[in-house]
Order: sequence, then C-alpha cells, then structure tokens
Amino acid sequence: MIQRRSAARIGILVGVLATTSLFFQCKDKNTTTADTDTEVVSQEETLLSGTLTMGVDESVFPIVEDVAILFENEYKKAKLNLLPKSEREVLNLLFSDSIRVAVLPRLMTEQEMEHYKGVVAPKQTHFASDAIVFVTSKTATDSIVDYTAILKQLEQGRVKEGDSFLVFDNYNSSVSAAFRKATGFDSFPKDYAYFLNTTEEVIDYVVKNPKAIGVIGLNWLTQPNEAIQKHIDAVKVLAVKNDADKQYYKPSQNNIAEGTYPLIRKLYVWDMQGKNGLGTGFASYIAGYKGQRIVLKSGLFPFNTPPREIVVTKEIK
Repeated sequence: MIQRRSAARIGILVGVLATTSLFFQCKDKNTTTADTDTEVVSQEETLLSGTLTMGVDESVFPIVEDVAILFENEYKKAKLNLLPKSEREVLNLLFSDSIRVAVLPRLMTEQEMEHYKGVVAPKQTHFASDAIVFVTSKTATDSIVDYTAILKQLEQGRVKEGDSFLVFDNYNSSVSAAFRKATGFDSFPKDYAYFLNTTEEVIDYVVKNPKAIGVIGLNWLTQPNEAIQKHIDAVKVLAVKNDADKQYYKPSQNNIAEGTYPLIRKLYVWDMQGKNGLGTGFASYIAGYKGQRIVLKSGLFPFNTPPREIVVTKEIK
C-alpha cells in the first residue's frame, strides 16, 4: 500500500509554490476563497474547480502527488482524488469509463485510440521524462548492467543457480510491460523474473537479497516516501550500458536530458473528458511554469525547462 506524503513534505511543497508565485502570477482571482480552510463543495466542474478522480501509474505516483498538492493549494475549489494503480489497472478503469483522466509513462497505442474513435478526441500532454532503473543491495558486487544481456536472459532464464535474478514491481505495471514489449514475450522464465506488488516491496526485497536486481521507476528513488526512505542508504543504482557508444550511464537528470541513459520514458496526462474540465486544468498546470519547476526539483526531466530567475542589484552584498 502506498503511503501518503508527510505533513513536513506538504509544507515544503507549499513553500515552493509560495516562492514561485513571487515570480509568476497567473491565477484567476475568482478561483480562490477568502477562508483557506473551506472544504471543496459539490459544484460544476471547470478548469480550476470541481472534483476529479484520476488514475496514476504507480511507478510515477510521487511527482503527480506533489503537483496535485500544489494545484489544490492554489485552487481551493479543486479536489483531485488520485488512484495509484498498475498500468493495466489504470487502463481497465479508463476503458470501462470509470475514470476519464490518467497519468501514464507512454502515449496511447493505435488500438487504444480506436476505442475512443467517434466518442471523444483524447488529449495527451507530455510533462516530463523519467527512467526505468535497476537497483541492488549495496552489498551486491555488481555496479553495472547490460540491458541487451538482460533481455536475452528474460528469454532463456538463469544460466546457473546462484546467478542474479530480476524482481519487478508488479506483473501489470508499466515497468514490466516495457520489458514484455522489448522481448515480445508475455511471460518470463520463473527462475529469472519475479513479480511483487509495489515498488516499496521491491526495495525491501533487494535490500535483503544481494542476488536480486530490482526493476522500478526512477521517481520513487528521487522522491521516496517514508517506507522507501529508510532503505535508500542500503541500495545502489546500477549504471546501464548504452549500445550506441558502449558506455555505461546512471539515470541522472542530465543523462535523461541528453538521452544517453538507455531506458527513458516520457510521462503524459491522458484526458478523455471531451471538455475543458479539471483534467485539462491539471494537465496545463503540470506542463506549465509552476508544474515544470516541481518536476525539475523532483530529479526528473521537465518537458519545458523553467528559466532561472536572476535578481540583479547595484550593490555587492
């Protein structure tokens, strides 16, 4: 079960929003209330008001939650109910019309687009890029990994007992789906690939098992919750071989920006509301100036890199 952010974390985010607001004011005065403690009441949904339930791919939940906190803090009449789920669960909710807005680390396929043909024109807003990463216990001997070799092992299984093996966050996750797409296989050798339920479980498992290589989304390492934070010092991130130049790269913000890290993913808000509702408002916010500043501070790579504000004074202090 995913833990929510602590009160201290929320305070920091609100502080960031307050600082940002000194440089960039774009809020409509009519979207605020005089009493900051007033609860959101039932009302007609607009770009900046109403209630919206949004599915969020579990592997990128932290950044979406952070931006949602700031969005709600700024627009008091807006309420975002986030559902952290595996990719498959989010898609099932979308296609059953249980939700109409989601955040996923990829674009829609042609088949998925066909589902909405003649019904609504899906909007897909790119707001950031993150990465799929390999993590191990710090007691493990490995510090690098060959992605191409990993894919071959997913076809063949372990060479011998005692070799390293992979542990995925969830069989239905976007992370494991990316590897199924890369290999063309729906299932992997049971002696080489194991599936747990959440990223938290993967981190806990690799700390206790030096032969395990966890496969997760980068976002949980750059923005860990309390359950993961307590293990951060006990895990290490492996550098991955780039076949183009035969060099190994870690999933840093700079390597994502330059495209040298091999397993980069683009993050999108999918909006199937068919109107200018709260989904459109949130997508504009997370892809806008304030949202992009939060993405930058999170350690992921923003779609639009916010400019730095420089204050020039006549006197040297």
